[in-house]
Amino acid sequence: MIRHIVLFRVLEGTPRERVQEAIDRLEALVDVTPGLRSLEAGTDIGIKGNFDFGLVAEFEDRAALEVFSTDATHMEVAMDILKFRRETDIAILDLEI
Repeated sequence: MIRHIVLFRVLEGTPRERVQEAIDRLEALVDVTPGLRSLEAGTDIGIKGNFDFGLVAEFEDRAALEVFSTDATHMEVAMDILKFRRETDIAILDLEI
């Protein structure tokens, strides 16, 4: 199994509702993406210096993660997030567990 962790910082002035919409859309991917076992997303609890929001997803295997990375529905959500995240403030970590 692969655990996929992604963290984002958003542009100053981004409405919380915009971030929550992205979180909801990310979590809805579980129902439509083969091999995606779970995905939980949320906002930081407010500790200064942390990322603003992120996700933890679990995939059956590396192949499922690779399919997800090019999936049209996932890419649509990702492109929307690009509009309000700080361009260089993203962290991605994939762990084999």
